[in-house]
Order: sequence, then C-alpha cells, then structure tokens
Amino acid sequence: MQLLRTLASNRLMMAGFALLAAGTVASYKLPGVPAAALVAPLALLAVNLLAAIAVRPALRRGGLGVFHVALLALLLLAGWGRLVHLDARVEVTEGTVLDPAQVEVTRQGPWHGDAWRRLGFQQGAWEVDYAPRMWRTHTRSQVWLPGERTPLVVGDDTPLVLDGYRFYTTSNKGFAPVLGWQVPGQEPLVGVLHMPSYPAMDWKQEQAWTAPDGRELRLRLRVQAPAPHDAPWTLAPQATPATLLVTLDGQQHELRPGDAVQLPGATLRFERLHGWMGYKIFYDPTLIPMLVVALAGVAGLAWHLWRRFGALAPAPAEGVPA
Repeated sequence: MQLLRTLASNRLMMAGFALLAAGTVASYKLPGVPAAALVAPLALLAVNLLAAIAVRPALRRGGLGVFHVALLALLLLAGWGRLVHLDARVEVTEGTVLDPAQVEVTRQGPWHGDAWRRLGFQQGAWEVDYAPRMWRTHTRSQVWLPGERTPLVVGDDTPLVLDGYRFYTTSNKGFAPVLGWQVPGQEPLVGVLHMPSYPAMDWKQEQAWTAPDGRELRLRLRVQAPAPHDAPWTLAPQATPATLLVTLDGQQHELRPGDAVQLPGATLRFERLHGWMGYKIFYDPTLIPMLVVALAGVAGLAWHLWRRFGALAPAPAEGVPA
C-alpha cells in the first residue's frame, strides 16, 4: 500500500506532465528525438493514474470511475500510437504506379514494420482549383487501385486509405515532362523528369538531366499561359500548353510535345507533358479507439456531475410543483 500511495502521489503526476510537455516540445523542434521522449512520460502518467484509482475508492465509483478508466485508456493508446505510427511523403507521376523506393519516411515509431512497402496504386490525372491571389482551394487527384475500373478521387481532406495508411494530397505538385531517348540501333528509352513545384516556383521551372550517355542537359519548361494572380483558375498539367527548352553545349533547342531534336549520337523527344502529385502518408491505428474512449470519458464525467449536482438541488417547497 505504501508503494501504491507513492506511485499515486500528486508530485509524481506533476513530474509526469512536465516530462510530457518537454518531450512534446522536443519532438516538434528536434526531428531525431526518439519515441521514448513521449512514451516514457505517458507510461509514467498511466502508472500514476492506475495507482490513484487503486488507493482512492472515490475514483472508481460511478461516472467518475468511467471517466478515470477512459483517461487511463487514452494514456495507453497515446503511448501505443507513438510506438507504431508512421509519417512519410512521396511524389507520384501521372500514369505511373507508386514506387515504395521513392517514399521518404519522416517519422516512424520503433514498432512500425514495413507494410508500407507493399502498398500500391496508379496515379491518374489531377486538377487543382485556385482562387484569386493564388489561394489553393480544391484538389482532385484520380488514383486507380489494382483490379478496379473506376478511379478514386483524393484530396487534401479526402484521403486514400490502404491497409490503414492514409494518403493526402499536398500543395507540393508540378509538371513532369516525359522524355524519349533514342540511340540508332538500340531500343528507345522513355523516362520522366519532375520539374520544381508549380506554381510555388513558377519562376524557376528548370532542371538538370544526365542523359544515358553521361552528358548533362539543362531543361527549362516555359508555360505558355502563366498562372493569373487576380482571377480564379484551374491547374491541369495535361491541358497546359508549354514548351521545353533543352540546352546542350551552349546550344538551345525548343520543343513542343511530340517534337524531337537530333543531338550528337542520339535523338531526344519531348513525348508529352504530365504532372506529378505529392502525398503525405499517415498511419496511426489508435485514432478511432481514442475517439470512442474520449466520448465514453465525457459521458462518464457528465453522469458523475449530473448525479452530484442533482443530489445538491434543493427540494421544492411544500405545495409548490416540482
């Protein structure tokens, strides 16, 4: 009992909250902070609350008991979520499938596996609506799942959910010229090049590209209809007229979709203009259980307060209707 009273002390509770606050700030400011910075304070608070429930009968009676059990479950679920969560991002080119090798994991719990490597979908066409002053409003990104005949539409607030992983579109997107490289007597090679994000970097639609033979080419995409700043408009890569400027050995060549230029030893073709879409990936299986437990805790607290204040309400005077 003495050990339980020590674990249930208010000083230990305050220390746990102080550690949790420090761990929360550190996790936002320092990306390399381990999950233990949050999990350890949450575990300490859970032990403190469990001990308090054990030594204080009032904390486990009626609605107050429901509230404290729900609070204990929230602490445990929050700690579990930090151990198994995943935050990542990826860029997917229109007409291609998700390549797990391109996924950049930004945060990952130590108990999270590699199930994300088995996810897959094909990127379709996408459109982004803008209000005046370049205010991004709605994003409609079509994605195709294996075996499905109709695409799903993904947006900033409409995720694609695959095995618990949630894919959301982001403001990071742009043009992706499809290039063909043909050497006489060899099979043609086709690849895609991601230009900088558009329209965030509309002034710098340039990229360096190393050709299969080792030569470095400078490519610049010149959009024929620049994004308006004072009117609503829709960004759709396939419907955007653009010209690709290719610079090699001081000589510049201007290509429209379908055009080709003969370079020393090879032919470079600007096949077509596609787009690429950036996604953020989020995984945390505790969100729905935490919502259910939180609602149960609120209901328990409401039950406790209703009984308490209902018991303190004065009885009606004699002869006066209740």
